[in-house]
Amino acid sequence: MFAVEEQWPRPTILIVDDAIENIKLISHALYGMADLLFATNGPDALRIADSSRPDLVILDIEMPGMDGYEVCNALKANPYTSECAVIFITAHEGTSYETQSLAAGGIDFLTKPINVPICRLRVQNQLTLKRQKDELAQTRRDLADLVHHLPSFVAFWGADTVNRYCNDQLGHWFGISAARMLGMSLDSVLNEETMAQLRPHWVGAMEGRTISVEVTLFPSSARRRIAQTTLVPNWQMGVVAGVLMVLTDITDRITAERALWEEKERMRITLNSIGDAVIATDQQGLVTFMNPIAEEMTGWYSSDAIGKPIDNVMELRDANNGHVLRNPIYLALKEERIVGMALNCNLVALSGQQSAVEDSAAPIRNQSGEISGAIIVFRDASEARAMAIKMSYLASHDPLTGLPNRLLLQDRISHGLQVARWSQTHVAMLLLDLDYFKFVNDSIGYTAGDDLLRQVAHRLENELSATGTIGRLGGDEFVVLLPELRSITEADEVATSLLAAMAEPFELDGNRFDLSISVGISLFPDDSSDEETLMRHADVAMHRAKQDGRNRYRFFSTELEDLVLSRHLLERHLREALQENRFEVFYQSKVNAREGRVIGAEALVRMYSTEGELLSPGRFIPLAEETGLIVPLGKMVLEIACRQAASWHEQGHALKMSVNIAAAQFAAGNFPEVVAEVLDHTGLNPDMLELEITEGTLMSEADAARETLIELKALGVHVSLDDFGTGYSSLAYLKRFPLDTLKIDQSFVRDMLNDKSDMAIIQTIIALGQTLGMELVAEGVEQREQAEILASMGCHIMQGYLYDKPKPASDWSFIEPTGVARSISGN
Repeated sequence: MFAVEEQWPRPTILIVDDAIENIKLISHALYGMADLLFATNGPDALRIADSSRPDLVILDIEMPGMDGYEVCNALKANPYTSECAVIFITAHEGTSYETQSLAAGGIDFLTKPINVPICRLRVQNQLTLKRQKDELAQTRRDLADLVHHLPSFVAFWGADTVNRYCNDQLGHWFGISAARMLGMSLDSVLNEETMAQLRPHWVGAMEGRTISVEVTLFPSSARRRIAQTTLVPNWQMGVVAGVLMVLTDITDRITAERALWEEKERMRITLNSIGDAVIATDQQGLVTFMNPIAEEMTGWYSSDAIGKPIDNVMELRDANNGHVLRNPIYLALKEERIVGMALNCNLVALSGQQSAVEDSAAPIRNQSGEISGAIIVFRDASEARAMAIKMSYLASHDPLTGLPNRLLLQDRISHGLQVARWSQTHVAMLLLDLDYFKFVNDSIGYTAGDDLLRQVAHRLENELSATGTIGRLGGDEFVVLLPELRSITEADEVATSLLAAMAEPFELDGNRFDLSISVGISLFPDDSSDEETLMRHADVAMHRAKQDGRNRYRFFSTELEDLVLSRHLLERHLREALQENRFEVFYQSKVNAREGRVIGAEALVRMYSTEGELLSPGRFIPLAEETGLIVPLGKMVLEIACRQAASWHEQGHALKMSVNIAAAQFAAGNFPEVVAEVLDHTGLNPDMLELEITEGTLMSEADAARETLIELKALGVHVSLDDFGTGYSSLAYLKRFPLDTLKIDQSFVRDMLNDKSDMAIIQTIIALGQTLGMELVAEGVEQREQAEILASMGCHIMQGYLYDKPKPASDWSFIEPTGVARSISGN
């Protein structure tokens, strides 16, 4: 059994009897039912009862000195014990005793000797009745307390409209306390104006209907209040005996509701009258309101749009690319903030017509501060945007030619210099001035001269690439800005093309005009450090071009000009060398230091000048890459090297041939086909060809590079990663790319004996190659100690001046090169 917590305190029973044996017997009979107190005479019983206030007194009638009836009378006379229930007990039989006991105020009667079960039942019944009586009294007190503290006025009026009850103890409602209101008629409490409103409803209540209605109390006075009035008929024996009236003050609520309605009405009129479109949504972005302008712009009727997603009703697209845009409503709801207008935003109406719009969205919060929806305000911005574009264009462009003016040029120059500082590139400014244009202008008139200037501007624009900017400073002066130049020679090429373009005759009204330009070139950061210096130096160079005979260009720096001329000369020699076959391939041996034998050769191209001077690759390879000549040159070297390897193989010397592949060669879409074609022409076994590719070549377009490597591996050739550790050095591509060999760059080998960092890097590369099962080659080995340490680490294939220098095939004798005479032991 579970113990149930008692809601009421344990009852107390006082047993009064002059015989101790009877007290013991009764105590035994009532054991466990209550807390028991005892007295053997009347005075003691009254004293104990006054201090402990028992719930029940079991009282013997016959006691010496003060009998039970006297004790009972005394208990009832004491206000503290008057509620005590009394059960009389006597040894006498007869109804007279029982009648007298009940008349004296007892509630029950027991006879001696005590029948224990009967005694327990009667006592338990009385205790239960006492507890129920106490509970009922407490409930009445609670109910009275509740009613008295209600914020409402509660009163009962008889059928004669006379007050029988009121909870307004202090008279807050009508200035009449509850005590004074008793017996007053309803019309004496309420004035005539209020009674006029209430009277018909009172009649309805008396007819048996429960009525709830708003009544204005004292409408013409300062005490005016609005009450929600409820009239409940009270039925007694099938007849309405009165009416319970409940008044609740709703003045503040009604005032707030009316103010809210007026505010909403003002807002509705405002939203329907303003020139902007307005759409409101709920928390999910479903439309809840549209004003007439929004209906007009979207093509949706409000009745059809309500409940639809905002994206359906207000479809937004990017004005530049037509991509669908997310409505700002969703961002306002998600981030709980005001979202500004989207740039270049078009609204697509239901008809499909598009119009430029400006919009802003904001979340709506309820009284608790929680997001309950959002609202978006937008307007047609087509005219404003067109006007802004036009004004911006006019402010930044030359009205005669439509080219950028000085203001826009300054902005472009400033931006170009910032990018150049960050990307470590060059910016070139070309200042162009028409030669003898003043004489032409004076001879044909200013109107025709303006037409000629427009033709000049158009021709210059057509000649310039999309990356450059051409602008007009005024008169016959133009500026060309070339940002992000990787090489200063690009400025030379542009100047040359502009001079050529201007050499073509102009035609105006059937007349031919021959014009030329003088161009001054300034370079950032080579000869200028800021915008002002760049412009001033270009102007100086332009005047020098005019002094030197016009129709030409000049660099501000003579050193740069000499460099450009030298580059021109070298490029011409490079092209002639390709045509006249003035290239020769040298070969440097690859040695297996552990076995002491030559196992391969690396092909290295050399070029001869017209005077027969041998030029180093560092002088012509970068130019070949810059001009794109590296692709035909690389194919030529590949074919020569493969043919030589095949020839050696026929002579009994099976050496693997390594050929360096430039990035431009590798990136060409047909490179695997080129390799296959060369192998086919030369008859070289693919297993005898190794292609050396740098890290940068692989990582520029990693996915395409991987596909190319897979195709090359399918041909059967080997692939070596050249200069490993100097580029990206990402371990990811070692796993992704099908590579056979890692070449340790000579920059690490050169200082490995003196630099612990280089030694550690070499150890790491060798360990990595061994783990991946790749062949290792160290280049730039010049000292025997380097070779011994490399071999001890596990790298046995080496090349460098310790063994051999690059030399023509005719000088190869296949005698062991210097340093291979004896093997180097290693792990």
